[in-house]
Amino acid sequence: MRESLVLLVLCTVGYAVNGANILCLMGVASPSHHIWNRAIMDALAREGHNLTILSADVEKDQPSNVHYVHLEEIYPTLYTGPESLDLMEMANENLFKSVISFYRDFVVNECAGTLKSKGLRTVMDYPDEFRFDLVLHDFTCGPCLLGLLHKFKYPPLVSVTAFNNPPYSTEVIGGHKFYSYLPFYSLSYDTDMNFFQRVHNTLLSVTDVIYRNYVSNPRIDAMMRKYFRYEDMPYAPELHQRSKLMLVNAHYSIDFPESTPPNLIAVGGLQIREPKALPTDLEQFVNASRKGTVLFSLGTNVRSDQLDTERQKMIVEAFRQLPDYNFLWKFESDLGIPLPKNVLIRPWMPQNDILAHPRTKAFVTHAGLLSTHEATWYGVPIVGIPFIADQHRNLERCIRSGVAKRVAFQTMTTGQLRDAIREVLENPQYRSKMAAQSALFRDQPEKPLARAVWWIEWLLRHPNTTQLESPVLRLGFVRTYLLDVALFLAAIPILGLCVLSKLCRRVPSRVDGDKKRK
Repeated sequence: MRESLVLLVLCTVGYAVNGANILCLMGVASPSHHIWNRAIMDALAREGHNLTILSADVEKDQPSNVHYVHLEEIYPTLYTGPESLDLMEMANENLFKSVISFYRDFVVNECAGTLKSKGLRTVMDYPDEFRFDLVLHDFTCGPCLLGLLHKFKYPPLVSVTAFNNPPYSTEVIGGHKFYSYLPFYSLSYDTDMNFFQRVHNTLLSVTDVIYRNYVSNPRIDAMMRKYFRYEDMPYAPELHQRSKLMLVNAHYSIDFPESTPPNLIAVGGLQIREPKALPTDLEQFVNASRKGTVLFSLGTNVRSDQLDTERQKMIVEAFRQLPDYNFLWKFESDLGIPLPKNVLIRPWMPQNDILAHPRTKAFVTHAGLLSTHEATWYGVPIVGIPFIADQHRNLERCIRSGVAKRVAFQTMTTGQLRDAIREVLENPQYRSKMAAQSALFRDQPEKPLARAVWWIEWLLRHPNTTQLESPVLRLGFVRTYLLDVALFLAAIPILGLCVLSKLCRRVPSRVDGDKKRK
């Protein structure tokens, strides 16, 4: 009840300053997704809107118009207990098994943690007639939270994702995904695939579609119905399809070209902010290097301290063998290995600010999308060590653009890592090509974050518009791809041949009859 009163006060203030009341459903258990989503939400708050944020990650010391509600059971459900996820193990799975693992182990368990959270019950206790002007939803891991969309009488829905333009976006807002030239996110193919690559891509993509639609979605729907208990609530994926807009973490300068509906807005790199000065100790360390500094970070999901001790020693030794460069390593706990003087570890690094520093010469990364975008924005070439999901495809695009080298963590040796870093550092083509890519990425009419906010506010001004919506969802698969027309056109010559065949059989019989009468 106290939470409800707080929110009612926020809403009253919102109307006074002409701000909208926005419900943000951010149940994806990923710090990198939170970083991206938070950039949008913070920008909306600065515009005077009131935000109620259900999130697996929460922020303290927020302004009065931002109210976080913690979905506190998501991370424990995923990462503790006998069925906890092991991302390192998932990185070693074959591609078909990894597709199933994503839905079976991650999406379903994340939904279970969501529905167990006291934070969700807090919002469920709000009156059904409570008014939100818009819902912002991270749709990456399914519709589990969208029972709240039904509860609050369907405010305009904006779907967002930091996961590029995922293969299931067409099931949310329509459009097309052509397997002939769009590689699945875990593949390292280019758009010009040979025959067997297209077969592989098609089988993997179809596996994803079938498992999601016939196993995962029905299971999520059953879990939601047991919790929300609305008899008239639509089938869970149909709640997704009420999206008026979709904001995706993509940009043409980096991503594969594809046709998209007009209500899919590419806002890749919106988390990139104006760089700040480095802390004094980091600034001194960066400037102390003879030839420059290298940043090493494996992101927020696969952590450096999850690597086995042997690989950790390999990495330290590779750094030791490059004494002209200093290395900043994001390592989340005590390393326990003696470090050479050119290596500095910290559990957290201001990645954006380090990449913007003129003395930063290379970035050793897991090739996550946020990291790839930030490196490209600041023109820093990459040494990639991919583990899971889209990291392989992100890195492959960079390699084909001539701005990155790959090191496979499964077979990594000290020499391979050292040589890859040295190649990227000392071959000037990597830096010059990344500078050209950076120029393309930066050459936009407005910053990606400003574009995201403009479109969200556009929907607030035109909440009932249907002008931008793709007709694909309404038409369905058969009519969209003209299968009925193709069958009809194919039937015409077949029918003609049948008629002609019957006529031909009748002609000889008439001739024979005439002969007999004569």
